[in-house]
Amino acid sequence: MEGTEQYEAAARVAEIPAGGSKLVTIRNKPVAIFNVQGRFYAIHDACPHEGGPLHEGRVKGCIVSCPWHDLAFDLRNGQGTDGGGYCVASYDVRIEGETILIGGRRKA
Repeated sequence: MEGTEQYEAAARVAEIPAGGSKLVTIRNKPVAIFNVQGRFYAIHDACPHEGGPLHEGRVKGCIVSCPWHDLAFDLRNGQGTDGGGYCVASYDVRIEGETILIGGRRKA
C-alpha cells in the first residue's frame, strides 16, 4: 500500500472490541487507540493537565474523559471540549487486513 512506510503496526483489530481501548507505544510515545462503533481513533495517551491515562477514560460517542479529572477530548482531532485550551495529539489510523496502523500526527 502506498505511503505505509510512515505507518506503524500498532495492534490487531480483534484486540480492541467496540467500545474498547488499548495503550500502545508508537515512536516512543504512549498512544491510546479507541474503537468507536467499528471506527478506530488514536490520540496521545497522557492528559495534558496532569498526565492521566486517557485509554482508561470514559468514552461517550467520540469524546473521551480523563479518568483523573474529567477533562474531555474529541477522539477525532484531539481537541479539548471543556474550553480550557487543552488538547492532545491525534494520529492518522489505517486498517490493513486485520492490522491497525498508526501514522503521523494529524493537524487539527
